[in-house]
Amino acid sequence: MKMVIIVILSLFYCFDSMSIDRKSFDVNRNEKQKFETFISGFDVYDKPFVDMGFFVQRGERDGEMYTEINKQEFSSFIPDDSGCNCEKDEFYYRPCYRIDKNGFYIIGILASCDIPATDGYPFDADMLVTYDKCGNIIDYKIVGTSGDVEGYKMKFGKDENELVVTQYFFTDAVCVAGKISGRCNVSVYKIIIDTDGTIDKGVVNEYEDNLTIDL
Repeated sequence: MKMVIIVILSLFYCFDSMSIDRKSFDVNRNEKQKFETFISGFDVYDKPFVDMGFFVQRGERDGEMYTEINKQEFSSFIPDDSGCNCEKDEFYYRPCYRIDKNGFYIIGILASCDIPATDGYPFDADMLVTYDKCGNIIDYKIVGTSGDVEGYKMKFGKDENELVVTQYFFTDAVCVAGKISGRCNVSVYKIIIDTDGTIDKGVVNEYEDNLTIDL
């Protein structure tokens, strides 16, 4: 009698484990299919490296309406934006370009904030995100932000994998004839995309300056 009970319990455990494994397989397969749909919304960039053109939004470059990423449907592929000075759920995401590397993807996402969490102006954040081939986020960094009182410029460092970003934020400025002039805080960052998909970002210099920028 004991042996029969043990056999029945063993069979039950076996079938239950198979059910759990099947559910896990279905979830993983569905996520992979969802990621393929997500990534298909990003056109392949015509260069093997990131530059300013990488963050031109889909739609903007075609002279059409902006394409928006469904942040509810693709929430697992969108990085956490809790530290970006934007009210919760007030970020809207738009696809830029992608680069296919050996073992991972590099994606450009524009995150547009209509309502900042603190006093300030609406702004756009150009986000660099890397994913493995299954859709897991490897790393992400904000490259730069732009808006009414802020903006950034980018150039290469020692090679194409090293970006030098100059971010400026005007603290006292006037707008005249399509230009903004005044006192601003300037931060210089170095961004490196490593061969494993991790992204290093560090401050190189910070200073105040008087600048005139084309709007």
